[in-house]
Amino acid sequence: MNWKWKLSVLFVLIAGFSTLIFMGHETSTQAPPIPGRVVDTAGNTVFTGEDILAGQGVFQKYGLMDVGSIFGHGAYNGPDFSADYLHRAAELNLDQLSQAKYFKKFASLDVESKAQLKSLLTTDLKLNRYDAAANVLPWTRGQVNAYNQLIPYYDGLFASPEKLALPADYIKDKNERLQLTRFFAWSAWVCSTNRPGKDYTYTNNWPPETLVGNGPNMHIFFWSAMSLIMLVGGIGLTQFLLSAFPGLGWAPDGGEMKDNVAGFKPYPSQKAIYPYFVVVCLLFLVQAAFGVVTAHYVVEAGGFYGFDTKSILPYSITRSWHLQLSILWIATAWLAGGMFIASMLSRHEPRGQHWLVKILFVAIVIVAVGSMGGEWLGIKDMLGKNWFWFGHQGWEYLELGRFWQILLTIGMVLWAFIVWRSIRPLLQGKEHGSLPHMLLYGVFAIPLFFSFGMMYHPGTNFAVADFWRWWVVHLWVEGIFELYTTIIVAYFFHSLGMVSEKSALSVIYIDIILYLGGGIVGIGHHYYWTAQPAINMALGSMISALEVVPLTLLTMEAWKFIELAKVEGSIKKFSHYWAMMFLIAVGFWNFLGAGVFGFLVNTPIVSYYEHATYLTSNHGHAALMGVYGMLAVAAVLFCTRYLIENDAWSNKLIGISFWCLNVGLLLMLLLDIFPAGLIQMLASYNHGFWYARSYEFIHSSRFQLFTWLRIVGDLTFILGGVVPLVIVVLRGAFHLRKAEQPV
Repeated sequence: MNWKWKLSVLFVLIAGFSTLIFMGHETSTQAPPIPGRVVDTAGNTVFTGEDILAGQGVFQKYGLMDVGSIFGHGAYNGPDFSADYLHRAAELNLDQLSQAKYFKKFASLDVESKAQLKSLLTTDLKLNRYDAAANVLPWTRGQVNAYNQLIPYYDGLFASPEKLALPADYIKDKNERLQLTRFFAWSAWVCSTNRPGKDYTYTNNWPPETLVGNGPNMHIFFWSAMSLIMLVGGIGLTQFLLSAFPGLGWAPDGGEMKDNVAGFKPYPSQKAIYPYFVVVCLLFLVQAAFGVVTAHYVVEAGGFYGFDTKSILPYSITRSWHLQLSILWIATAWLAGGMFIASMLSRHEPRGQHWLVKILFVAIVIVAVGSMGGEWLGIKDMLGKNWFWFGHQGWEYLELGRFWQILLTIGMVLWAFIVWRSIRPLLQGKEHGSLPHMLLYGVFAIPLFFSFGMMYHPGTNFAVADFWRWWVVHLWVEGIFELYTTIIVAYFFHSLGMVSEKSALSVIYIDIILYLGGGIVGIGHHYYWTAQPAINMALGSMISALEVVPLTLLTMEAWKFIELAKVEGSIKKFSHYWAMMFLIAVGFWNFLGAGVFGFLVNTPIVSYYEHATYLTSNHGHAALMGVYGMLAVAAVLFCTRYLIENDAWSNKLIGISFWCLNVGLLLMLLLDIFPAGLIQMLASYNHGFWYARSYEFIHSSRFQLFTWLRIVGDLTFILGGVVPLVIVVLRGAFHLRKAEQPV
């Protein structure tokens, strides 16, 4: 490739990661302090910093991020405990002020008197009294009194948590429930107290709460405007470049397309990969089933259609498994696809390769089963002090214990080694920017970036730990895996004769420049309200707007897939027709789910009221399943088509699966998640975020109606989409082609 391409990629990577490292430095140095002691007006200790971190540990240990949230990060059905504590404490403070001045309850006062008292409370709470030199946080009498009155409330909430779809006495230790309240109290202080020398709180005035004067400040409006400017400018510039250089993108400049499925004979290592696809489909089915159970808990907190399932499978564990399995089955599909395609491209079978493939398969199964079992044991408090290592780690999407996380990382390193052994002949005599080398870089980047999820421990400040968590959830999934899959798809087209190596490389370089150019620093749109400095919001909002730019281009590129694969005038004669259709679906969902829905929730002023509502879940479902899920299914179909005998393959069942997966997902969004998110955002704007996430709102008749309507989409997705896919892959396991012994 031209040196200008390589220089552009190098600039994007250096600029992006330098900025991200700067953001990490600012996060760690400006994280909200955890005081050594919180004291009352007389200097008596109310609780200590060790108590706060112990409470954070309780929050993680029992998987409460999959029940509610802190700073808006976590589940969307239970309360946000930061906002909930803040609102309840504010009401108690206002009642105390009202009784002292007017001898009346706050609710009975006239509008002017209420405004005066709220102004007094706002001034009182916004003042940052933290003494950094002494590491002491003095609390006012009102803060101490509110804390003492809220202890029994939260103690009862987790001793009898029926409203949270958790079994009675979920947290049995009364002291652990007390520590949890202290953690909530600290998080509410972070949300209501101004940063030193600033006129906004540690969380940039989030959550919306009129009782304490929390509302959007000038920075939120300004950076929202700047993000819109970046979006329009980015789209305009990219359109200009595409017009100036029409050869960019998927250009049909290959030779005659080769449909080589009929005569394909797999190597032993390729045949050994088939169990991966069986496990992928079964995990997909289980993951979708737990999604249905989790959604049902919203309308029936007591169980599942009259059965008391919450005592065995509480909401915390069903949601944990639903999220974790989504990452696991999608990642496994592409790990298996990478090994299969690597051998197919090089036509090289290293000695003993099939044994390494089998060892890796066993390791993945151990991680899947072990981590799920460990999470269940962890929330049941059966692992003692080892909960973080073998139980529920406590972070959304990274629920698996640290031991399983390390084991999975080692497995990815073994996978990278397996792929390297296969493609080694392709690397010989090739320059470092060639197609085989790009595949190698993408392969080794996957275990590297997954390992950043181990940069925190139970005692890490919540804001700092959440900074690193998003390196995995956003950067690893949306950045590195996006790059890796683009390389695989480009190689896929090139191997079939659809595009030249030059065109395939150009697509990969464009992907790096556009996706990582916006995606690396764009991770900052997750950092707006998690007690990180305002500079992270500024950088994140502007650069994340550029993430939409390449997604808009995919709508134009998607149809080129069809043009590339014409066979005697009809694409339906192509053996990989349905794999291609899933790739086209990826283009649609990339634009709608990641682009439209993603930008909707990324603009700071919208995110301020939308954050941690169903609109976030709307973006998550459309992007994760619509993009990465459909990509994973495409990988499964592409590889299994070569491994299954022709007579055992069923285009009819795969066609049903394609339409039902896409239509079912669309129905989930249109009938439930999107409209429910809209009314939840309006509730946040009109009544405060605490109310939008309250039990009363979630169980209101209108919200419940949307949840019941979701059944249509769920059943279409699972019965019509997942089940036919499982049938084809399971049936194929009994009709595999004979392996070709390598020379």
